[in-house]
Amino acid sequence: MFDAITRAMPRDFAAAWDLYTDVCTQQEHDAFTPLWTLGVYPAKDDIRGYVEAGELYLGWQNGQLVGAMAIVGHEDPEYVDVPWITSVEPDEVAVIHMLAVHPLARGQHLGAELVREAIRLARKAGKRAVHLDVVPGNLAASRLYEAEGFTYACTHQVFYEDTGRMDFDMYELVL
Repeated sequence: MFDAITRAMPRDFAAAWDLYTDVCTQQEHDAFTPLWTLGVYPAKDDIRGYVEAGELYLGWQNGQLVGAMAIVGHEDPEYVDVPWITSVEPDEVAVIHMLAVHPLARGQHLGAELVREAIRLARKAGKRAVHLDVVPGNLAASRLYEAEGFTYACTHQVFYEDTGRMDFDMYELVL
């Protein structure tokens, strides 16, 4: 369990970068991975942008950063053509990006705690849905989101700098 989940401040940048570095380094040893390429996605500019926009949230245990996620308060431009289950306007959607738990803190259900916080924040902001994508075959992520009430919507091609254009499993939670 987290001691706190807080909105990231500029002073938290180095700790956030270190967390994502550790997660990306661990990928080569994991059975399921988001296929991130450190420096491309996540990149330092991504993290800075999320911090500046007030969209990066950090999970703390005993003063250590062990979890993070970005919650964007509008539809992702790459998601506009996705055949979502529910028809909502782009500003009625929250999108979860870059959800990560430090490799040494896994197995404590911290990912679920982050997802529940994202849902709480989306509801508080009056959003009608939460969207996200998962690399096909990343069973750990898919199971996490499904356990928290998300529904698989479809597989859709999305372009990201680190993966290029590829298929992603799209998930939606109607609020």
